[in-house]
Amino acid sequence: MPQPRDRKPILWAFSLSRLNDLLERVVPSYAGRAHIRVFDKGFDEAVEVARTLMRAGEEVDVIISAGANGAFLKKRATVPVVTIQPTGFDVLQALAKARRLSRRVAIVNHGQVTPELEHFKSLYGLEIEQRAYETVEEADACVRELAKKGIEVIVGPSAVTELSERAGLRWIFLYSQTAVCEAIDRAIEIARATRVEDAKRERVDAILRHLAEGVVAVDREHRIQSINPAMERLLGISAEQAIGVPLARVAPALSLSRVLDGGDAELEKIERLGRRTLVTNRIPIQEQGVRTGAVLTCQDASAIERVDRSLRSQHRPRRFEARHRLSDIIGRSDAIRRTRALAERYARTDATVLVTGASGTGKELFAQGIHSASRRGDRPFVAVNCAALPETLLESELFGYEEGAFTGSRRGGKPGLFEAAHTGTIFLDEVGDMPLALQTRLLRVLQQREVLRLGSNDPTPIDVRVVAATNHDLAARVEEGAFREDLYYRLNILRLHLPPLAARPEDIPLIATHLLERALEQHGALAARDRALRAILPRLAAHAWPGNVRELENVLERVAVLYAEPDGGEVDARELRVVVPELFEGRRRPSGGPTLRAARRGHERAHIQRVLEECGGNQAAAARRLGIGRTTLWRKLGSPE
Repeated sequence: MPQPRDRKPILWAFSLSRLNDLLERVVPSYAGRAHIRVFDKGFDEAVEVARTLMRAGEEVDVIISAGANGAFLKKRATVPVVTIQPTGFDVLQALAKARRLSRRVAIVNHGQVTPELEHFKSLYGLEIEQRAYETVEEADACVRELAKKGIEVIVGPSAVTELSERAGLRWIFLYSQTAVCEAIDRAIEIARATRVEDAKRERVDAILRHLAEGVVAVDREHRIQSINPAMERLLGISAEQAIGVPLARVAPALSLSRVLDGGDAELEKIERLGRRTLVTNRIPIQEQGVRTGAVLTCQDASAIERVDRSLRSQHRPRRFEARHRLSDIIGRSDAIRRTRALAERYARTDATVLVTGASGTGKELFAQGIHSASRRGDRPFVAVNCAALPETLLESELFGYEEGAFTGSRRGGKPGLFEAAHTGTIFLDEVGDMPLALQTRLLRVLQQREVLRLGSNDPTPIDVRVVAATNHDLAARVEEGAFREDLYYRLNILRLHLPPLAARPEDIPLIATHLLERALEQHGALAARDRALRAILPRLAAHAWPGNVRELENVLERVAVLYAEPDGGEVDARELRVVVPELFEGRRRPSGGPTLRAARRGHERAHIQRVLEECGGNQAAAARRLGIGRTTLWRKLGSPE
């Protein structure tokens, strides 16, 4: 079971005879800082004990030992090994004791002789023999050789003192309590540092495990040092099989040789691995200015495509959002300025607005502008074309339905567009084409301010402003019986009539310039704007524009395609006639200006609009001042100029 990360370090000390006794005396003083177990074992027996305990689930951070035993364990242990080293004071103190016993003294230590002691001997004229050993067998040979030379006292670690005793020589134990304490202190610090590094490695491994992209790290010799699950799946190999194996042997196509040799990162490369297309990054690892390895990351291109689709879908304009403001409406003519000013006044109220005008005059643009300028501007703007959907579908779209209301209805039901527009604005485009049966339901919604879903008996209250639009004369449709009179009255509270493009010729150059710039920009040919305008503006001014701004936009998109040719040459009249024939053969504005009847009708409408504005949009008051009935007023406002 994993131990708490703040637990005390666990140390195991393996020593023999005399060093073991010294450790047993020192260990109790470290009870508050570490858990230390002392084993009277050495060499193969020590290794076997350590492995058995670890297999049983016991933990150890650092092993402590000394001399040949320590060197033996260092080569075989899977955890750090700290060796007890005699201090210079230990050596001098031991030699001083030995000199009191005999003048013929030798020091036998593991590893190597001490050069400083050789200097000390020559300085003071001492006769001290030095020997070094690596194995117990070598130590035994040293002791025998020294005994033959007449050495009487040998200074050394546990193994040497035992061999000396067997050879009939006197001995002095080399290690002191200070040396043992220094080794334990080093072991505790190593355990703490190792634990910090292990914690960092665990965090990195946890991050790598959860990364969707494959990651593999190699050392300077190209051997795999770390690999995450995503890369295991990509390469079809487990971490146990991969660690220590050269990456080129596992996946030759993903070699890191160039990065390891040259030191330059290779980013966002497109590569094939089997049937997969990968986006790869190769990055060198630098530690303290030295290149110690490299990292390879691989991401499946299909995953990037999915993320790209997700990002694009998230950044799509919100479905129920007005994108235009009244300030976006282009034009300086008196007609459009009066219409825009009236729309701004209407935006200050919550009353229903009926927008009339010929097709293509921008009814939805004005509806969005009124919504944006109103107190509901940050709320939903829901637009629905009442002529675009069949009656049954339009009903469920507008009012919603409960689960099981009809065959194929969505599980759990669906709210309608009126509910979606709650606290905002609903725009009913082409309302004059709404079927009579739905007109009845719409009238009830406008009167009761509540919606009854199909298949439900529980009405849902709503707070919605209604802006409706039509290109029909609704008063005439009422007389024909095609539109409910009571619904007409309910919709026709604030009336906003949009002038046709032919009634404001001075706005055509402004609108044309804006639309042409937008179309040319899409083709990357904005530089052709002035040439195109010079060629097309005279033709635009002479056209009657029965399709209004929508027709103008259509014409200019075709012109943009013509002027977006890469050669950038001039376009002659014949090419222009082929692309926009209506400007040459279609309806043209009468050269002598409007007919007498059209002029009279225009003056009449302008006078009605002024009176209506003076009456604050109150149609009853305006009709009284004009001396006509309200029905006549509605008809004159609704008739085309």
